[in-house]
Amino acid sequence: MDGTDNDLRLIAVMRRYLAIKTELTDLKSSLEERRKAAGIAVGEFYYIRRDSEHADNISRTVALKKEMSQLMGLAEAWARDEIISLETSFD
Repeated sequence: MDGTDNDLRLIAVMRRYLAIKTELTDLKSSLEERRKAAGIAVGEFYYIRRDSEHADNISRTVALKKEMSQLMGLAEAWARDEIISLETSFD
């Protein structure tokens, strides 16, 4: 693989990172609006072990943050002249 291929992989990684960042920002804003409208304390609203209609969205924010961290790890590897592997699973 030449440097150009690895640079293209970095572009793919960063596009995904930015898409996730946008999704996460929108999801967090939506959750906060719902929390404030319901008048529920932060700790109570975001505690997913209790039966909450928002648990799936809260869990999604955690998964998105994890994926963003892994993608940034790939970008950091690129900066160290390592080959980016797009075969990485983020689940």
